[in-house]
Amino acid sequence: MRTLSQSNFIKIIEGKDYDFLINGFAFSLKEPVQLEKGQFHSQHIYHFKNCRLPQLIVSESDVSSQWVFENCQIDEVAIESSRVANIQFENCVIGDLVYKFNSDAGALRIHACKIDHLEYLSNSKFHSLYIGCNNLLDKVNILNNGIDNTSASEFYLCPEKFNAIRIEKLTASKMEIGTFGEYSNLYLNEIRADHLLLRNCHSNNSKVIFKRIRPKSKNGGLLQLIDSTVGASVFEDDFFKSYFSVEYKNSTIDSFAL
Repeated sequence: MRTLSQSNFIKIIEGKDYDFLINGFAFSLKEPVQLEKGQFHSQHIYHFKNCRLPQLIVSESDVSSQWVFENCQIDEVAIESSRVANIQFENCVIGDLVYKFNSDAGALRIHACKIDHLEYLSNSKFHSLYIGCNNLLDKVNILNNGIDNTSASEFYLCPEKFNAIRIEKLTASKMEIGTFGEYSNLYLNEIRADHLLLRNCHSNNSKVIFKRIRPKSKNGGLLQLIDSTVGASVFEDDFFKSYFSVEYKNSTIDSFAL
């Protein structure tokens, strides 16, 4: 494994390290990387595989290239007050992952990762937030996001194991939840989504609270429940009435909610 400096890393993401572009290689950063007020535009997909990073901070920058981190160990990642296109984490071990105050948070995909603390805060616009299967999460806060979202915005939540997830004041065209977890705490408040899908969600062994969940548009929206067993106490009394269309398949909910 190669040992790189911050300047070496910047050379990679500027598309000037042709060895990395052509062959790729694992590396360990010997120092924290802080990218401030930078412009990183490229058509390349930067695939960082089996790398070790103590700290990666991006602030007040524009990043149009796609970054993929696979099988990496990262102590801290922070994307702040920036515009980013597409960042993915696959099978990574991360201490802290923070997205906050971004005018355009683009697409963030997290799959099969172990993360101690995830914060996604006050991002006025995002294209997609994907917290997929096989993730192991401890504490997650997703607060005040999507106020400027377009009709194409999506939020997908399906971590296999988590301790506590708190989601408040989020706006997206579609929101899909793929699990309530096991012996976990899931709290959602002030969510605006025209299409809300609950798939494979079971509230028996978890503490789940839905409050002030409504469609984004005034014409109502679509609520779907698929392969789920949910107690009506999870929802507020008028939860189902707020959606114009309600569809359910292989699902069980207390009678008064339907």
